[in-house]
Amino acid sequence: MKKFIKSLMLIAFTSTILVSCVKDDDYDIPTVYEYLFTDGFEISWADWTKYSVTGAQEWQLDTQYGNPGNCAKISGYASGNNVNEDWLISPAIDLSTTNSATLSFQTASKFTGNVLEIKISTDYTTGDPNNATWTDLSATLDASNNYTWTNSGAIDISSFTGRDVYVAFKYTSTSSASMTWEVDNVKILKN
Repeated sequence: MKKFIKSLMLIAFTSTILVSCVKDDDYDIPTVYEYLFTDGFEISWADWTKYSVTGAQEWQLDTQYGNPGNCAKISGYASGNNVNEDWLISPAIDLSTTNSATLSFQTASKFTGNVLEIKISTDYTTGDPNNATWTDLSATLDASNNYTWTNSGAIDISSFTGRDVYVAFKYTSTSSASMTWEVDNVKILKN
């Protein structure tokens, strides 16, 4: 019985010391993010529209080089440089419940060629994206020429809230330059 009481007192004493070392301001409250859309191409990318305006090369699901896992990838190079215009368009993203949102994603690239274009639309439905109205978005893209995953930064898309939007990655290449682009971790955050 004495051993039990000694053990109980030791546990109580140790607990008091440990608890007394922790102050109220020692606890960090984690930031909670509310994503309206997120896709790392891990499960499927069937909801995305892959539309080729010209050229035989198209957006592909790369299961080897994502960050991590899968990513969307395109190159206009196949036995030489080729002329291409290819769009990767998100499914409709509902922004009707917010009045402030940011878009972010990651890119990696290699070789020379045209810069990937990032666009947003509120009137795209289906088919040729050139028949819709698109607004260009400014983003930080990989410029390393060494497949270095680069964060786009937080792109304010608040002026497009209150309705459905589509986000597009437009790829172009020429007969003299066909850069390879990879896209991953596309997210829209409610602010």
